[in-house]
Order: sequence, then C-alpha cells, then structure tokens
Amino acid sequence: MELIAGGSWRYVFRAPLRSVLAARWYSQYPKLDDIAAEDIAAVRRFREKFTRDAIPHKNFTTTFHRSGGAGGQNVNKVSTKVYMRFTLAEQSWIPAYVQQRMRDIDSSRINSRGEYLVVSEKTRTQRQNIEDCLDKLWQHIDRASTLPRGPSAETTQRVEKLRKAEKARNMETKKRHSQRKAGRRRGFED
Repeated sequence: MELIAGGSWRYVFRAPLRSVLAARWYSQYPKLDDIAAEDIAAVRRFREKFTRDAIPHKNFTTTFHRSGGAGGQNVNKVSTKVYMRFTLAEQSWIPAYVQQRMRDIDSSRINSRGEYLVVSEKTRTQRQNIEDCLDKLWQHIDRASTLPRGPSAETTQRVEKLRKAEKARNMETKKRHSQRKAGRRRGFED
C-alpha cells in the first residue's frame, strides 16, 4: 500500500528487479551450448555469405503512405513513408534459428498474420526510405544471427576469484556469528 496525494491509499505491486532482469537476460541471450550443432553450422554458413545486397527485397510487399513531420506542404502531397513487410516463415533464405531469434528479439515488429514489418520515414523520397528499410532489416537480421560467445579466460578467472572471496567472507561471517553465540552460552553455564 502506498499513500498518495489526497490522503487515499493504493496498492502498488513491485516485482523484485533482480528476477525481472534475470528472466529477460536468459530469454534474450541463449548460451551456445543450448543451440543445436546443425543450427550453429547453418548460421555460420549464412553469416559468411549474407550481405545487405543479398536480401531478396523484390519478394517483399512495399506500401507507401503519407509521412509526418517536417517538410512543409510537400508531406501532404507525396507518399514517402515506406512500409516493407514479408512473411517471416516463408523466407527460406533465413535459417530457422535466425527466424526464431527475430521473433524473440523483435516480437513487436510481427503482426497477427506473421508478417515482419519494417517502417521508414527518415527522408523525403521513397527510394531513400526503401534503402533505409533495407538497412534496418539487414541490421535486424545481423543482430539475430549473431551467435552467443562464451566468457573469456580473463572473465572466468575474475568470476572465480570473486566467488572465492565471497566464500571466504561468508565463512568469516559465520565464524564471527558462531563465536558470538558461543560467548553467550558461556555466560549461562556459570
């Protein structure tokens, strides 16, 4: 319960931040050990040959709409905003693992029909906005196809050192606590 202005109370639910962050961390960043070997091989082959120019955008549905923002009267006359969409499941050139990662990372870009949507109204021309959509799509695919890396040797050593230091601190705290309790027992035996 929390007191708000006017003297009334309201219930505020506060989830522990650590558990929320941990849930997000594990759902967004899989470990390399959790990925099937054939998926890893397919993603590595895909990343070797994948370039921005290799995106088959001719198969995508592109629509144009009126753009908002600055531009004077021109924005009211010309449709320069670009909506580029494609059905993610039908794209055989994207490996299954990358498609799943795109669904996980960019779930807000996928509509109810399973279409992946990229929008651009950055410039005042259709051609440049199409190029911007392709750049955005390339970045999304590149991010989704990045395989997780394991920790470096330095990180592993640092974590092990911190773990040992924490264990030593805990043992010291337990020892002090035990001595304090033992001191209390001696006083009652007299």
